[in-house]
Amino acid sequence: MVLKKLATSDGISIVYTDDGAGRPVVLLHGMLCHKGHWTFQRNVLLAAGFRVIAMDLRGHGESDAPEYGQRIARMGQDLAELLEAEGIDDATLVGHSMGASVSFAYLSLHGSHAVARLVLIDQSPRIMNDATWQWGVRHVSWDKLEAQVAGQAAWSEFDREPPAPPHVQRMLEQEGGIGDFFASSLGLRIDHFTADWRDVVPTIDVPTWVVTSEHSPSFPLEGMQWVADSIPGARLTVYPRSGHCPHWNEYEDFNRDLVTFLQEM
Repeated sequence: MVLKKLATSDGISIVYTDDGAGRPVVLLHGMLCHKGHWTFQRNVLLAAGFRVIAMDLRGHGESDAPEYGQRIARMGQDLAELLEAEGIDDATLVGHSMGASVSFAYLSLHGSHAVARLVLIDQSPRIMNDATWQWGVRHVSWDKLEAQVAGQAAWSEFDREPPAPPHVQRMLEQEGGIGDFFASSLGLRIDHFTADWRDVVPTIDVPTWVVTSEHSPSFPLEGMQWVADSIPGARLTVYPRSGHCPHWNEYEDFNRDLVTFLQEM
């Protein structure tokens, strides 16, 4: 793997891998994950002839973790600066969880002129539930927010998550596992939980594949269907044996569907 670094406009270092040739696919991990967690996708995409870029978002993996800039919008700007630095104007963005929100942030700031396709894996455009939206993360609400981001009140329904298959357990052992939610930036947790990207979703004008799972501990299926229905021409796939990470648990089926989607050009 070719390891690179980007110096951002606000003075931090973003680390990413950049391998292969062909049309670029940019992989955006979720909160507490890192670029190594795309291990099931990287070689398949390379073998299919794509250029594969996997970022460590700020505060994650090998990228810097400053006290400032811990916002989804700033991560969207980091992505924009990486695409510009690499001269990319036809990226497919593949975002899992918070990585999908980073894609929303990028599109909100810069539109789709540098984006050819979009993949959104198990992420609602809004985590917070209230009278206007009931398809955020299960149980997250304004009255409980402070306690939830501090770990003093339950959020999500983690018992819905199927046990990790052996291949996922081995991958996590090899790649260093998942970070501690409550050791992450409090500012980022609050920003992620309170952001609202619903206005961005209907403006998306590139082919989009929305992905979720039968046993998602976080998001009701109705919300993911709303995302697919709100983007012209988008499709929704529901994987039957996964929770929050179908690209791990059912990676063979996911990879087949991903490559098929990417080749429909």
